[in-house]
Amino acid sequence: MLRTTRIRIAAAVVTMAMVATTAAPAFAVTLHIDGSTTLQPLAAKWASVYKAAHGWSITVAGGGSGKGVTDAENGIVDIGMSSAVKKSSDPSDLVFTAVARDALVIAVNPANKVYKLTQDQVKKIFTGQITNWRQLGSSFPSHSIDLVGRTGSSGTYSYFKSSMLSNAKQSSRTRTYASNGMVRSAIQGDKYAIGYLAMSYVTSKVKALNMPKVAGATSGFVVPTKTTALNGSYPYVRDLFFVTKGAPAGNAKTFITWCLTKTGQTYTKADYLPLH
Repeated sequence: MLRTTRIRIAAAVVTMAMVATTAAPAFAVTLHIDGSTTLQPLAAKWASVYKAAHGWSITVAGGGSGKGVTDAENGIVDIGMSSAVKKSSDPSDLVFTAVARDALVIAVNPANKVYKLTQDQVKKIFTGQITNWRQLGSSFPSHSIDLVGRTGSSGTYSYFKSSMLSNAKQSSRTRTYASNGMVRSAIQGDKYAIGYLAMSYVTSKVKALNMPKVAGATSGFVVPTKTTALNGSYPYVRDLFFVTKGAPAGNAKTFITWCLTKTGQTYTKADYLPLH
């Protein structure tokens, strides 16, 4: 009787251990990624596909390019994300690996009659030299221009500043937000607003403005689309980066290498641009 009871207890212990193991499986690999909200949706798609195929646990969060760079440097994440090239002020041991491309657009509320702007006009608007819509033409309303943009640590702001403002600072009147999605929402809710955001975030709720094919020109306007961005006629195209402390290595390297394969790059086609 005692022997039978001991056998039953031992069997119960083994069963409980098996249940516990089954209920909480350990992932073979865990990767943490954060940073650029421009790259975030694509990175999340890559993570989902790779997890399904290989059983890895890959978390992807936003926070902006500045956070991605800082968190990669401090070892908080395995991979940071940035929508700006490496700056001289960034830690020297960080490596920026281009993984996709995207275009930057100037956008207004669909109710706005403006459909095109030159780079010079954009610069004057965002540096505070043009403050009223009527200054752009007599057919536009006499109403102040509501500026919408990104915070200083944003990679999108960094690219906008260098490509359209000639490195001048945006006006202090600019309402700044921490993500592309928040900028889009602000433009949607204000018919007098103008802002800049990644093309991958453009929907029917905002209107992307035509810009000249040649930066600085006053003619030869081009509609910002994936096609014009790919063929080079729309000029405001940038690389998007994964950031690692040192050259990519280990599991981070394995994941980044897959993102750069022909298969990985196919997922850029929906809303982004492939590297080649």
